[in-house]
Amino acid sequence: MNKLLKYIILFFFSAGIGFLLGYLGNTVDIPPVLTILPWYVQVIIFVLTYIIAVGVHELGHAFSFSKNGVNIRAIFITFFFFVKEDQRWKLKLRPNVATIIGGIVIPDIEAVKTDSTFSKLQQALAKAILTGPIFTLLWWLFLSCAGGVFMLISSNPLIISFWLTIVISLTFITAFLLITCLFKNEIAIGDFPAYKLAKHDRFFTAIQLYQYALFSSDYQRARSENQFLRNILIADLQEKLAQKDSHLYTLSIVDIFITEYLAGTIDQLPQVAWEYVEFLTEDSERIANLKSNEALLGVYIHIVRLLYASNDSNKEKALSLYQTFKDEIKPSTPMRKYLLQQTDHAFGFADNRAFLNNKDNICISPAHGIFKNFPGYYADEIKLNQNLDNPVLTKGIE
Repeated sequence: MNKLLKYIILFFFSAGIGFLLGYLGNTVDIPPVLTILPWYVQVIIFVLTYIIAVGVHELGHAFSFSKNGVNIRAIFITFFFFVKEDQRWKLKLRPNVATIIGGIVIPDIEAVKTDSTFSKLQQALAKAILTGPIFTLLWWLFLSCAGGVFMLISSNPLIISFWLTIVISLTFITAFLLITCLFKNEIAIGDFPAYKLAKHDRFFTAIQLYQYALFSSDYQRARSENQFLRNILIADLQEKLAQKDSHLYTLSIVDIFITEYLAGTIDQLPQVAWEYVEFLTEDSERIANLKSNEALLGVYIHIVRLLYASNDSNKEKALSLYQTFKDEIKPSTPMRKYLLQQTDHAFGFADNRAFLNNKDNICISPAHGIFKNFPGYYADEIKLNQNLDNPVLTKGIE
């Protein structure tokens, strides 16, 4: 999505809030003190209150990480992007759909080499997840009390209206943020269920830590030394495969292993990853389900690429799967366009070197707007594109 469209979304989001407030002001019996301020001032107060509330929520996560000895790599607050580069914090404007109504904190995780380090980070992750909503509640309580005091001691109607607008806005915003903390589906997990998973589920925590290595300030070293985490994930994938688990998070790790192998980041593909490929491709419904979820399109394509590059006997199957993909998936998004052009080139259907050599065209996730800010996000894809002219793998399966 281009920048203009992002700003248009932000404009209509703000305008919608203004329309709602204006509509309520004309149809609902609102106390006169709330109508003293012009509607556009109320909209500005609401938007600023929202951004600050999201900021407090994300700073709660960051504070907890830091308190438990984990450095912070970056903080997204709506369209504000704070990132630590060369030991200095920098502020950049990064409007994107993924964070326009929320935020995210990215810890700077080094390689996990021991069980004690893993346990420590698991506890730190769980605490950090829970601290966000706690800060949200404390901020609402503090500002509501402060607003109540100012409204009691002031006789100026403008000041009273100002604080009343803030308190009412923050109350609705706090309720909204806490409701989103309860949210859970295959793609997104709110803070409360994520806290439970981080505290009790070793596989979930290992996934988070392994993926955070991509965003580390020293991602190359963090990834190369992450064998301990890789072993945890491989062992747990064996259990997931026995349970025939095809959850997005499980398949995302299979996909990371396949991508690392195709790119040459790891010398051997874990056997369980290959067994997962066989499990998914032996059933037409399972493999078709990957195409029905935008977040799993990359998994589908990387499986096709693995089959094509593994040996001649799998090439026909890979070509058939890819033809089905091309028939059903149109290049209507940057990610789809990238995957199609990359695979067309890999299979010799077109020469797309110029497109693939431009890093700005790489898009392998619906959350591209967030991940594109970190060099580690591109690392394997850059290698993968460099290896396209020599697609037959000579390395083994672990």
